[in-house]
Amino acid sequence: MNSYAGLTTLKNRISIEGTGDDSQLRLLLEASSRAVDKYCHRFFYVLSAIRYFSGAGSELYFKREDLLSVTTLKTDEDGDGTFENTLTENTDFFHFPLNSYPKIRAEINPNGNFSGFGLGSKRGIKIEGEFGYGDGESASPYSNSGTTTNEVLDISETDVDVVSGSALEAGQTILVESEQMYIKSISSNTLTVIRGVNGTSSATHAISKIIYIYAYPSPIRESVIMLTSRLWKRKDSAFATIIASPELGQIEVFRGMDTDVKSFLTPFVKSGWFA
Repeated sequence: MNSYAGLTTLKNRISIEGTGDDSQLRLLLEASSRAVDKYCHRFFYVLSAIRYFSGAGSELYFKREDLLSVTTLKTDEDGDGTFENTLTENTDFFHFPLNSYPKIRAEINPNGNFSGFGLGSKRGIKIEGEFGYGDGESASPYSNSGTTTNEVLDISETDVDVVSGSALEAGQTILVESEQMYIKSISSNTLTVIRGVNGTSSATHAISKIIYIYAYPSPIRESVIMLTSRLWKRKDSAFATIIASPELGQIEVFRGMDTDVKSFLTPFVKSGWFA
């Protein structure tokens, strides 16, 4: 569960006060975010996961994946299901592009210990790491929120006390140590969250742990705000496609992805996503 724009930001844009519509607006933010993912053939949140790839020679391309960082990369040379070789980044292989994110391929270091990535084995590569586009600038696309936890958190607690709730927004994904949490709502300085999202695990946390906020490219954030604002406004016509007006007659409502949103999203569409 992820949203690429915060609830407070959305409400300020469309001039909504009060909290009566917060749950519905957050659901629309989430739905709009998934529409952006579908259009771009990629996701922008950060997923901690294990992925398997067909064995390769000296170059490995991540066709359907966006890769931010690798925890471990192992190969199964003989196809017996055991990944016996562990390759070390910057010693046995390099990620490209070297100076930007996400990474699109890995290349064997000719001076390393391995000649290839399990070539000949259909399920020859196992990568554990963080996948997703993120903010397109960093392997760790998050920033310090300026606030911290204000209690000791056990592994199952979903109401999280923080020093300053105003530093955060519902709809944001946050990071506390190695655990991601999704903020469903905020009441004063208490967050109601979903624990252990995006492949991370719920854990115990001491008091005064820094809370980080995940960031996404500004065109992605703006696209989600535009899509959500439009959906929210369309409810006033019961989502009709034809609206009758005594002054103007019948008006057909534009359907499909907004052209301005498309212009924002087009540079982020993943080419070769179907491969």
